[in-house]
Amino acid sequence: MKKNVRVLITDNVISNMGDAAILLAMKSSFEEAFGPGTDVRNCYCGVTREAGPFAKFYPELHFTSTLWNAGRDWTIAKWDIWGRLIRKTATERFPLQARLRRMGFPLFLLTSHERELFREFEEADIISVAGGACLSTSWTVPFMRKSRVAQYQVAHALGKPLFVYAHSLGPFRDGDNFPDLLHDSLDHAAAVLCRDAEAVKAAREQIKLLGDNVHQTIDEALRIIPRPPSKLLAPEKKKPLRVGICVHDYIWPGAADRPAKQADFEARIARVCQSLLERGDTELVFLTSHQKVEGSFQDDEPVGRRIQELLPAPLRPDAHHVTGFVHPREFSYFMGHCDLVLSSRLHGGILSLVGGAPVVVLEYEPKSRGLMRQIGLEDWVLTMADATSDEITAKITELLSDLPKTRERARAGLAEGQKLAKRNIEIVVEAAQAHWAKSERGVLPSRVSQAESKP
Repeated sequence: MKKNVRVLITDNVISNMGDAAILLAMKSSFEEAFGPGTDVRNCYCGVTREAGPFAKFYPELHFTSTLWNAGRDWTIAKWDIWGRLIRKTATERFPLQARLRRMGFPLFLLTSHERELFREFEEADIISVAGGACLSTSWTVPFMRKSRVAQYQVAHALGKPLFVYAHSLGPFRDGDNFPDLLHDSLDHAAAVLCRDAEAVKAAREQIKLLGDNVHQTIDEALRIIPRPPSKLLAPEKKKPLRVGICVHDYIWPGAADRPAKQADFEARIARVCQSLLERGDTELVFLTSHQKVEGSFQDDEPVGRRIQELLPAPLRPDAHHVTGFVHPREFSYFMGHCDLVLSSRLHGGILSLVGGAPVVVLEYEPKSRGLMRQIGLEDWVLTMADATSDEITAKITELLSDLPKTRERARAGLAEGQKLAKRNIEIVVEAAQAHWAKSERGVLPSRVSQAESKP
């Protein structure tokens, strides 16, 4: 087994808890597989220019720059022709420089700042696309696509094993050319790990990946380890039952009146909350996986506030809100101690399940149902767009009516999910070792040494 492996993870969006949970779990999996000396680095991609606030929130993660910075940020103050030329050509220059580098040429196509980023790719042993759902029509808008694909091209040109780690490929809208842009890079990847059957279908039918490097696994966040919160997040439980609520502000693709669609959703959830509170034995706690913190691009906390305002005034004191940053491990522990969690966020549901709580999942994209189907809990899924308040309330009531049985099903589903999630790193290790063995035999060009990489 190779020692002191360096892993470079691209395309993470650390500003939401789901992606953060995936990165934390990936780091643990790589260290478990290759040893404590494993150096896992994350190419930061977010709305702030640098990873500063997230380096503060996640000191256990090592952040680096990304081609996104080279193409959009680093010369932002230089609005002359030369500055614009540097930005606009970054996604072409990096792959070309990688090909020339393998032929022994120096880094003459890159600026000094860009060379530092290039060495992150050059000195990596494994390059992996972060787990999640960034490779879809919705989450990789046209102006971001070149920088994503260029990173994969650099990996291939340098002879690095490239992985797509437990991903929801797609959905892709009709007429979108993104699958065509991805084809060559993913077709030559060491492994493409799809976290559900829908992603496998997108890989096969839309990206046209026909080789044996496509595998169905499951979301890596199922491997995260919960920990108790460092501070009190909500008042101590006073009622026999506590139900967690993790709901969000959705984009509602195709809706003629998006605000009206969102308002209807919140009204339905408010009626569910009212029904639960009127039982007299239940209290609620609202905690979102997309919190209002510096650098985040989406804040779901106002959704819970608006829902609370729709409740009759006498019921509101039993609906508590958790605000501000909560670490994914602490989210898992806290929500996992609820008797049940209602979540429209996929990772709100995953982290709650890992922490020990049964979950009713409101599906907004195929990935939610796909995960629950794999762990035998698809009957706990309702649709975010169409499920009525009565249907949601009935499902919650059904699961609460026999909590021992419900908890046993949740534990069994979690065990199956964690077993599937372990396959992610097992496949990566096997494919990486095969890649390195071919490289050593000369089937692949040998990797450039760190000494040779210095300018």
